[in-house]
Amino acid sequence: MSGASEKAYQEIRRRLLAGDFEPGARLSEQDLSDECEVSRTPVREALRRLALEYFVSIKPNRGAFVIDWSREDIADMFEMRATLEGFAARKAAERVSDSQIADLKENIRETERVLGEKKADVMDDFLRLNREFHDGVFQASGSRRLTEIISRFVEQAVVVRTASQYTIEDLKRSNQYHAELVEAISHRDGILAETIMKAHILAAAGRYHEVFMRNVSNDNPSG
Repeated sequence: MSGASEKAYQEIRRRLLAGDFEPGARLSEQDLSDECEVSRTPVREALRRLALEYFVSIKPNRGAFVIDWSREDIADMFEMRATLEGFAARKAAERVSDSQIADLKENIRETERVLGEKKADVMDDFLRLNREFHDGVFQASGSRRLTEIISRFVEQAVVVRTASQYTIEDLKRSNQYHAELVEAISHRDGILAETIMKAHILAAAGRYHEVFMRNVSNDNPSG
């Protein structure tokens, strides 16, 4: 991928993750070209890459559209994440190095510090550290192919929007799951690590359901 295509990819992906585009919205190549300050060809290449990562869908003769996940799609996505990330956690417990354990523990300490500061941009810091933690587990699993597959599910816009609804207490509970997971991994207990990771992901699914139902209620106040 050329430098211009990479630039367009990173910018469009950032905006998708930020929720700047409504689900189902058509993405104008010309508008994106102007906003990314590149020609339309790199934008087209970036959109094809984002389609492979399930951020957008490309419809023949119609263009690219932001994927509009149904509630059932999202429930399935969380279940697939729980299965795949649980497997990754089990493999990590079998293959992790001492330095990788140290890095995961440092991530937990840094997340705890960030959550204690109560800064305005705490969510940005949390999302960054959360991604780094999960990436660390994937790397410790020692499976490049597994890491590539999981990455398609971890950073979808819907996941980020769900996290944005979390309270500080929710974020602290998430970090506690991380601490328990690292404890299991450090003791090379693959079954426990898999169980904790699955519970962690399914707790996020439960939180998404709460947010979804609250939004439905707000959109239909009369019931």
